[in-house]
Amino acid sequence: MKKATITLIILSFLFSFTAQSTEITGAFIFPDYQKGKVYFKNAKIVESQLNYQTILKQMLFKRNSEVLALGLLQSIDSVVIADRTFVNYAGEEFFEKVALDKEALYIQFNAILVTTGKEAGYGGYSQVSNTKSISSLSSTDGGQTVSMTQISKNEKLKAKTHYFFWIKRDNQFIKASSQGQIIKAFSKHKQVLQAYFSTHKVDFESLADMKALLNYCFSL
Repeated sequence: MKKATITLIILSFLFSFTAQSTEITGAFIFPDYQKGKVYFKNAKIVESQLNYQTILKQMLFKRNSEVLALGLLQSIDSVVIADRTFVNYAGEEFFEKVALDKEALYIQFNAILVTTGKEAGYGGYSQVSNTKSISSLSSTDGGQTVSMTQISKNEKLKAKTHYFFWIKRDNQFIKASSQGQIIKAFSKHKQVLQAYFSTHKVDFESLADMKALLNYCFSL
């Protein structure tokens, strides 16, 4: 049988954006590319240096000096990087799978770019009075290239990540990132969960809080 290959999408990658001397930080889950494995639904396994980019929600890997993105995501079962497991959602992005006592929760990473300062000379940056969101990041050519527009010269940018939590039931993802969504997902235990929320202050972006909450939900 032919050796499994990864369909490649060559990126004009946003972190190679040097024309405007723009410094961007915090847009990856890992600080650098890590050794990992891509598990395909046809049982093939491919090893590579991998990282997940949270702005455009792409699983990236290195091939020699190129930065590439995984394609044909529907054919991928999971990706494991540094003992952390990521699964495909809707053929568009990856959720991290985190084991609970009985089931699992899934973390969705939603990041936006914010500008935090402008170059002040001598290689330094000055803080801006109001951090502003950069909403003009775009993907063009069917996702094969990436561009940034309306970014001021010599900006310092940072990716700000928000976390959303999901569960899986009957092979369907169900969002569980608010009190209302939790009660809806476990509607048979509405009164019990209302009592839980009355005595527990839950941070719905905290992994520890969500693990405790969902462990309780799945125990009912």
